[in-house]
Amino acid sequence: MLSERMLELLREASMNPDKIPETPAARKLRLFLEAQGRKKGRAEGEAKGRAEGRQDALITLLRARGLSPSQDDEARIRACADAAKLDRWIARAATATTLREALGGTRPPGARARPRAPGRSRPTPASRS
Repeated sequence: MLSERMLELLREASMNPDKIPETPAARKLRLFLEAQGRKKGRAEGEAKGRAEGRQDALITLLRARGLSPSQDDEARIRACADAAKLDRWIARAATATTLREALGGTRPPGARARPRAPGRSRPTPASRS
């Protein structure tokens, strides 16, 4: 059993982590890990903020072009955190005539197809015969 004095000291220490004794090495490690956690949290927050900005831009662009997204379309856009995909959608939305074109259904007229994988070339007219 702990004495009343010891219980009181433990209560005080639990209320103020700075009063818990630690070695210089333990303090250095704790501060390092706290800094790493803050850095990681900041990076995650910034990435989330950039994704939200792209999502807002895409929805604004679609509405400005008269391609009002449905609730399902908005939910799909909001669920996407992939910056590259959001950028592709924004680029498509700039010229798309339908929401399907903008969000990846079909390519707008005149759009180029994706390049083929290396080593997979189209047959030339001479090789078809």
